[in-house]
Amino acid sequence: MNLHSPFDDVAELYDAIRPRYPEALFAELEHAAQLQPDAYLLEIAPGTGQATLPLARRGYQITAVELGDNMARIAREKLKDYPRVEIINSPFEGVDLPLAGFDLVYAASALHWIAPEVRFAKPHAHLKRTGHLAIIRRNKVSGEGSDRFANAIQSVYQRYERDATRTRAFSLRRLSEVTPQPLDQALFELKCFRTFPLVMHYSADDYAKLFSTISSTILMAPHARASLLGDIRRLINERFDGEVDQHYAMSLLVARKK
Repeated sequence: MNLHSPFDDVAELYDAIRPRYPEALFAELEHAAQLQPDAYLLEIAPGTGQATLPLARRGYQITAVELGDNMARIAREKLKDYPRVEIINSPFEGVDLPLAGFDLVYAASALHWIAPEVRFAKPHAHLKRTGHLAIIRRNKVSGEGSDRFANAIQSVYQRYERDATRTRAFSLRRLSEVTPQPLDQALFELKCFRTFPLVMHYSADDYAKLFSTISSTILMAPHARASLLGDIRRLINERFDGEVDQHYAMSLLVARKK
């Protein structure tokens, strides 16, 4: 099986450095999707299981389909004490799963990686008549201190931008500006959308580690990637006293199957 995820080569670092989703988000998910104790869940692209574990702890049966070999390995190890959780190492687009078999299909920071032609159609096909789709996302937002850093780091980005005609958006959204992502309205009806604020504190080294788990950074040539990360460390150390805060809005969208 020839599988590859852009994050697979940094799977351990991804698991260690990416911010976790708050417990309140999963409590809201349970409520909004009306999950019963015997609910059967399908997770799209669980990565290292950061959104799988909180729901496994609640006792649900979960099938999670992960493309990356290393990601799947870490997720299996993390969830080894939960016999009702199965990790399938496969592309989601082609995996064979029960039709109309799941109470909830969910994805955390992953649905945009699924091929557009099946992104909503395949979850819809695998959901029971009364099932729900949940989309969880990490959104960078404006916050005290983080705006100044977001502006300052643009000059670093621009030095490494392969397409000189592109310009990166540097104006961070406010928390109130984080809105639901588009759904296939022929298949799903929006039921609820909530955001959960989170502030993460990073040293220069930790922020560089976080940045090295971003897909565009992973795909850079090794020498360019090392240079970029070095410039980020220097910026934080020299202009921000060695530490920065990153404000997030973790968002939860729950939609009902039509």
